[in-house]
Amino acid sequence: MVSSRTPIRGYRAGFFFVVALLSAVTAFTLWTEVRTGQQVDALVREALERASLIGRIRVDALSLESAIEAHIRATDDAERRAADAVMEEILGDIRAASEAYTRNLPPGDTAAWERFNAACQGLANQVRAAAVFSQRREAERARRHLAERIRPLAAELDALAGTLSRENADEAQSLVGRLADLRVGNTALGASATLLAILVSLAVGLQITSVLKRQDATIQGQLEELGRHNQELDAFTRRVAHDLISPLAPLKGYLTLIRRTGAVKDAGALEMLAQCESSAVRMGELIEALLRFCRAGTRGERTVGELDTAVTTVLLEVAQTAAAQGVALERQLEPGVAVDCPGQLLQVSARNLLSNAVKYTAGRPEPKVTVRVATEGSDAVLEVTDNGLGMSAATQASLFQPFFRAPEVRGLPGHGLGMATTKRVVEAHGGTLVVRSEEGKGTHVVVRFPRVVRPVAAGSTGEPMTSSAASMRKVGT
Repeated sequence: MVSSRTPIRGYRAGFFFVVALLSAVTAFTLWTEVRTGQQVDALVREALERASLIGRIRVDALSLESAIEAHIRATDDAERRAADAVMEEILGDIRAASEAYTRNLPPGDTAAWERFNAACQGLANQVRAAAVFSQRREAERARRHLAERIRPLAAELDALAGTLSRENADEAQSLVGRLADLRVGNTALGASATLLAILVSLAVGLQITSVLKRQDATIQGQLEELGRHNQELDAFTRRVAHDLISPLAPLKGYLTLIRRTGAVKDAGALEMLAQCESSAVRMGELIEALLRFCRAGTRGERTVGELDTAVTTVLLEVAQTAAAQGVALERQLEPGVAVDCPGQLLQVSARNLLSNAVKYTAGRPEPKVTVRVATEGSDAVLEVTDNGLGMSAATQASLFQPFFRAPEVRGLPGHGLGMATTKRVVEAHGGTLVVRSEEGKGTHVVVRFPRVVRPVAAGSTGEPMTSSAASMRKVGT
């Protein structure tokens, strides 16, 4: 057995360390997954927004050409003003898209964007110049300016936009790849920590298993030693009881002879002799009860006894006492109830229960004791019910302690070994004993033994046996 609490504390600390480590790994993994997912979503969203802005600028560049051509073809000032408004709107959209694109721009995109932005500015200047030529009614010059300056700039702008789109996609893919590598690294770290926690938990489990095995071996050894001590104590008690009862028999005989010879004439001396004789009888009864108690806890050879027969035998003895004390004794006995317990021990148990029931019921209003023997499934049941004194909860808690007598019944005869002996007999033969009692209302005792099923004899009809003992009847009033 472990003599110090230090190893147990160490195992407990190891267990909590494993739990804390696994919890930390789980929390870190979840946090990493959430954070990485958010970053990937942000990157994808930014890449899509930049691609959308580049597309807007490319569309605006093409729209500018159409607006210049409309301005050149205009026949009056109203159409030219409308074309000017369209051009200014397109140029404003290009400026807004450029500002939105440069917001949070990655460092790698700066050089390409500066070229792209310069091309946008140059395109805007050339568009305004063409508009000026168109305002002066120099349509041919405006057309040449459109063909020689604006369209090459628009083509260059479109090429730079394509370059920016590819760089934007490559940058986003690179960042996503780095995030994926980070996720793999975090997963590897979590797996390593989890493996460490598993190894620590296995080590702690092996140590605890080893300690438990040692403790179990120690406990088994102590139980075996306790069993040997109990057997030695029972054997010693039987020897002592046997040695004590041997001189009591001649002592009782001599006391009886002295009282009956008439040699002693003094009334006081005769009374003292009678008290000595009564004390010797009580001592003999106590020693015999102690012998029965010691023998009750030891199971002998397997012998099948009939519970109903044992109860019937005891009823023949108890019925006279019950009739003398005015106790109504009712019985319901099912025949042929065989159990794996010798008939003599069955009689001891039944006698203890029935004599207690009669003794503690006598003198009550309409005293009655009911005994029942029956089979219920695989169990043989003995029930004894009375409407006597009953027991308090404190008395029931100490009921099976040897030599225990409840304070309210100490004026009645008894040794305090009856219920303890009965419990030992029942449990030694695989049975159970349950007592339910309420003070002032009576007691209900239920004993269950494993039932022995005997083979049906050849030629038997298989009909259930009937007996007058199986019906309810009173014995005495």
